[in-house]
Amino acid sequence: MSKRIRILLLSASGVVVFYVVVGGMLGKTDSSTREKTYRDLGVYTEVLSRIKSDYVTEPNLKKVTGGAVRGLLESLDPYSTYLPPDQYQAYVEHPTPGPGDVGLYVSKRMGFATIVSVLPGSPAEKAGIKPGDLIDRIDNNSTRELSAVQIQRALAGPVGSPLTLMIVRETRGEPQKTVLARALIQDPPVMAKLGDENSAYVHVMRLGKGKAQEIGTALRGLLTKQHADKIVLDLRDCAGGDVDEAVKTASFFMDKGLVAYAVGQRYPRQDFPVEPAGETFKQPLAVLINQSTAGPAELVAAAVLANKRGQVVGTRSFGVGVVQKLIPVGDGSGLLLSVAKYYAPDGKVINDNGVTPSVVQAVGNDVSTLEDDSTPEEPLHFGEKDDQQFKKAIEVLEKSMASVG
Repeated sequence: MSKRIRILLLSASGVVVFYVVVGGMLGKTDSSTREKTYRDLGVYTEVLSRIKSDYVTEPNLKKVTGGAVRGLLESLDPYSTYLPPDQYQAYVEHPTPGPGDVGLYVSKRMGFATIVSVLPGSPAEKAGIKPGDLIDRIDNNSTRELSAVQIQRALAGPVGSPLTLMIVRETRGEPQKTVLARALIQDPPVMAKLGDENSAYVHVMRLGKGKAQEIGTALRGLLTKQHADKIVLDLRDCAGGDVDEAVKTASFFMDKGLVAYAVGQRYPRQDFPVEPAGETFKQPLAVLINQSTAGPAELVAAAVLANKRGQVVGTRSFGVGVVQKLIPVGDGSGLLLSVAKYYAPDGKVINDNGVTPSVVQAVGNDVSTLEDDSTPEEPLHFGEKDDQQFKKAIEVLEKSMASVG
């Protein structure tokens, strides 16, 4: 075996060993686990050697190794990512890409880049892209080979710069070309109104910085000036944002308890307790969620359920909840590794599982089953007469108030 090949094999094996160590498979494990790990590593090294010696043409071992590492990480979750040196450096210098974007929140399911939510007024919404659509390619790059983090970063760029997406829509099997211009995206303002004669209805599309304060101000006005006696917090299509904003939002409705906690194999448990800061709203509460509810909004819904503070109405949420750590690798590349998951106060894991409502209500008149993971058509207007989920939330609140009265 040539010196060059030995170096490539050692480099590839080193990446895998590092990954295994980080994943907790080595270290404080029993001998049988360590032996199995080393056997698996030996198989990987032998496969590389066979590819080099027996493949039909001279292989690009660097490409093969990169593909193997990506496969390892993707088998864990859609967010763990291998970053080649150029991408690693870009991530270190600009953890938040942009400033331009198209208004999509994307994850992956079964290897496909799935659009979870679309911000209203964004270039993506104006182009007719909807939750549930799939992104097949971004500027000629297949999304199958990208993690959810890399996809999200690829969607961002300079304001005004063009972006070409191949979109697979639910009603069409073939990808459709869509050209967008990136724009400076602002989080939509909180929408607040009287949902009926005496319900405070607040809809938030993203729990970005400052949104909890907006929610509190909106609720305070509706409850004191408009004399609302019940609350509907609408978190449908609310994806992304900040965990701190989730804690502050949940704390409006509880004066004690736990909002969530995060823990991993090598990540000590971190609790996120309720942080009441002023008035706590005691009115009957219903939280609306759907399959486009993802991330911090799921923590709010889970906290309301687990603390028995109110009802959660709608359909099961998407399930996004990991803590990530950036880990440099010796050749200038890096790993963005999920080191912990978020859990509801009752111990239910958020990631992949989402939050199951206490009252399951589809968009139409029929109540959906928990096994139905199809993406329904959204109501024409959230919080209006044609919104079956909102009507169900009001019905649930009125029944609970009548039983107390």
